[in-house]
Amino acid sequence: MDVIDLLIQQHREVEALFEACRAAKDDASRQALGVQLAEALTLHTTIEERWVYPAARRVVGEKLIQDSVEEHGEMTQLIAQMIRARNDPKKLVSLFGELEQVVKDHVTMEERDVLPKLGQKVTEEDLGMSCKDIVRTASEVRREEMQKLQGQANA
Repeated sequence: MDVIDLLIQQHREVEALFEACRAAKDDASRQALGVQLAEALTLHTTIEERWVYPAARRVVGEKLIQDSVEEHGEMTQLIAQMIRARNDPKKLVSLFGELEQVVKDHVTMEERDVLPKLGQKVTEEDLGMSCKDIVRTASEVRREEMQKLQGQANA
């Protein structure tokens, strides 16, 4: 699997998590799925920002990548708000809807404007490591980022 295939697979996994959250029958299930969603998005944004976007800037241009980074910032803020609102089911559902829309817009733009161009021009050498190594390293970073978000939510 190359990194483009990985990113598209992660998009589908996040979409499935949103669907599962909408179908959840109780608040506890929604909360657990929300944590999975936060972890999946954190892993995904880490991979993009640390490895993919630096190579993408030269291929697709600064404007598209800057827009994507800004969307990641929105996602991170919404995830932090969701963690803080974990005991307020109504607020959590509202934030979940906002996050889903940001993610949908991001995925649409990325799959239409960024990933097709990258798939033709970016190699593992351009990224600095293999897809497998990227996932392993990003997973470690994801744990650190989730701990920071938890700490901020508890402060």
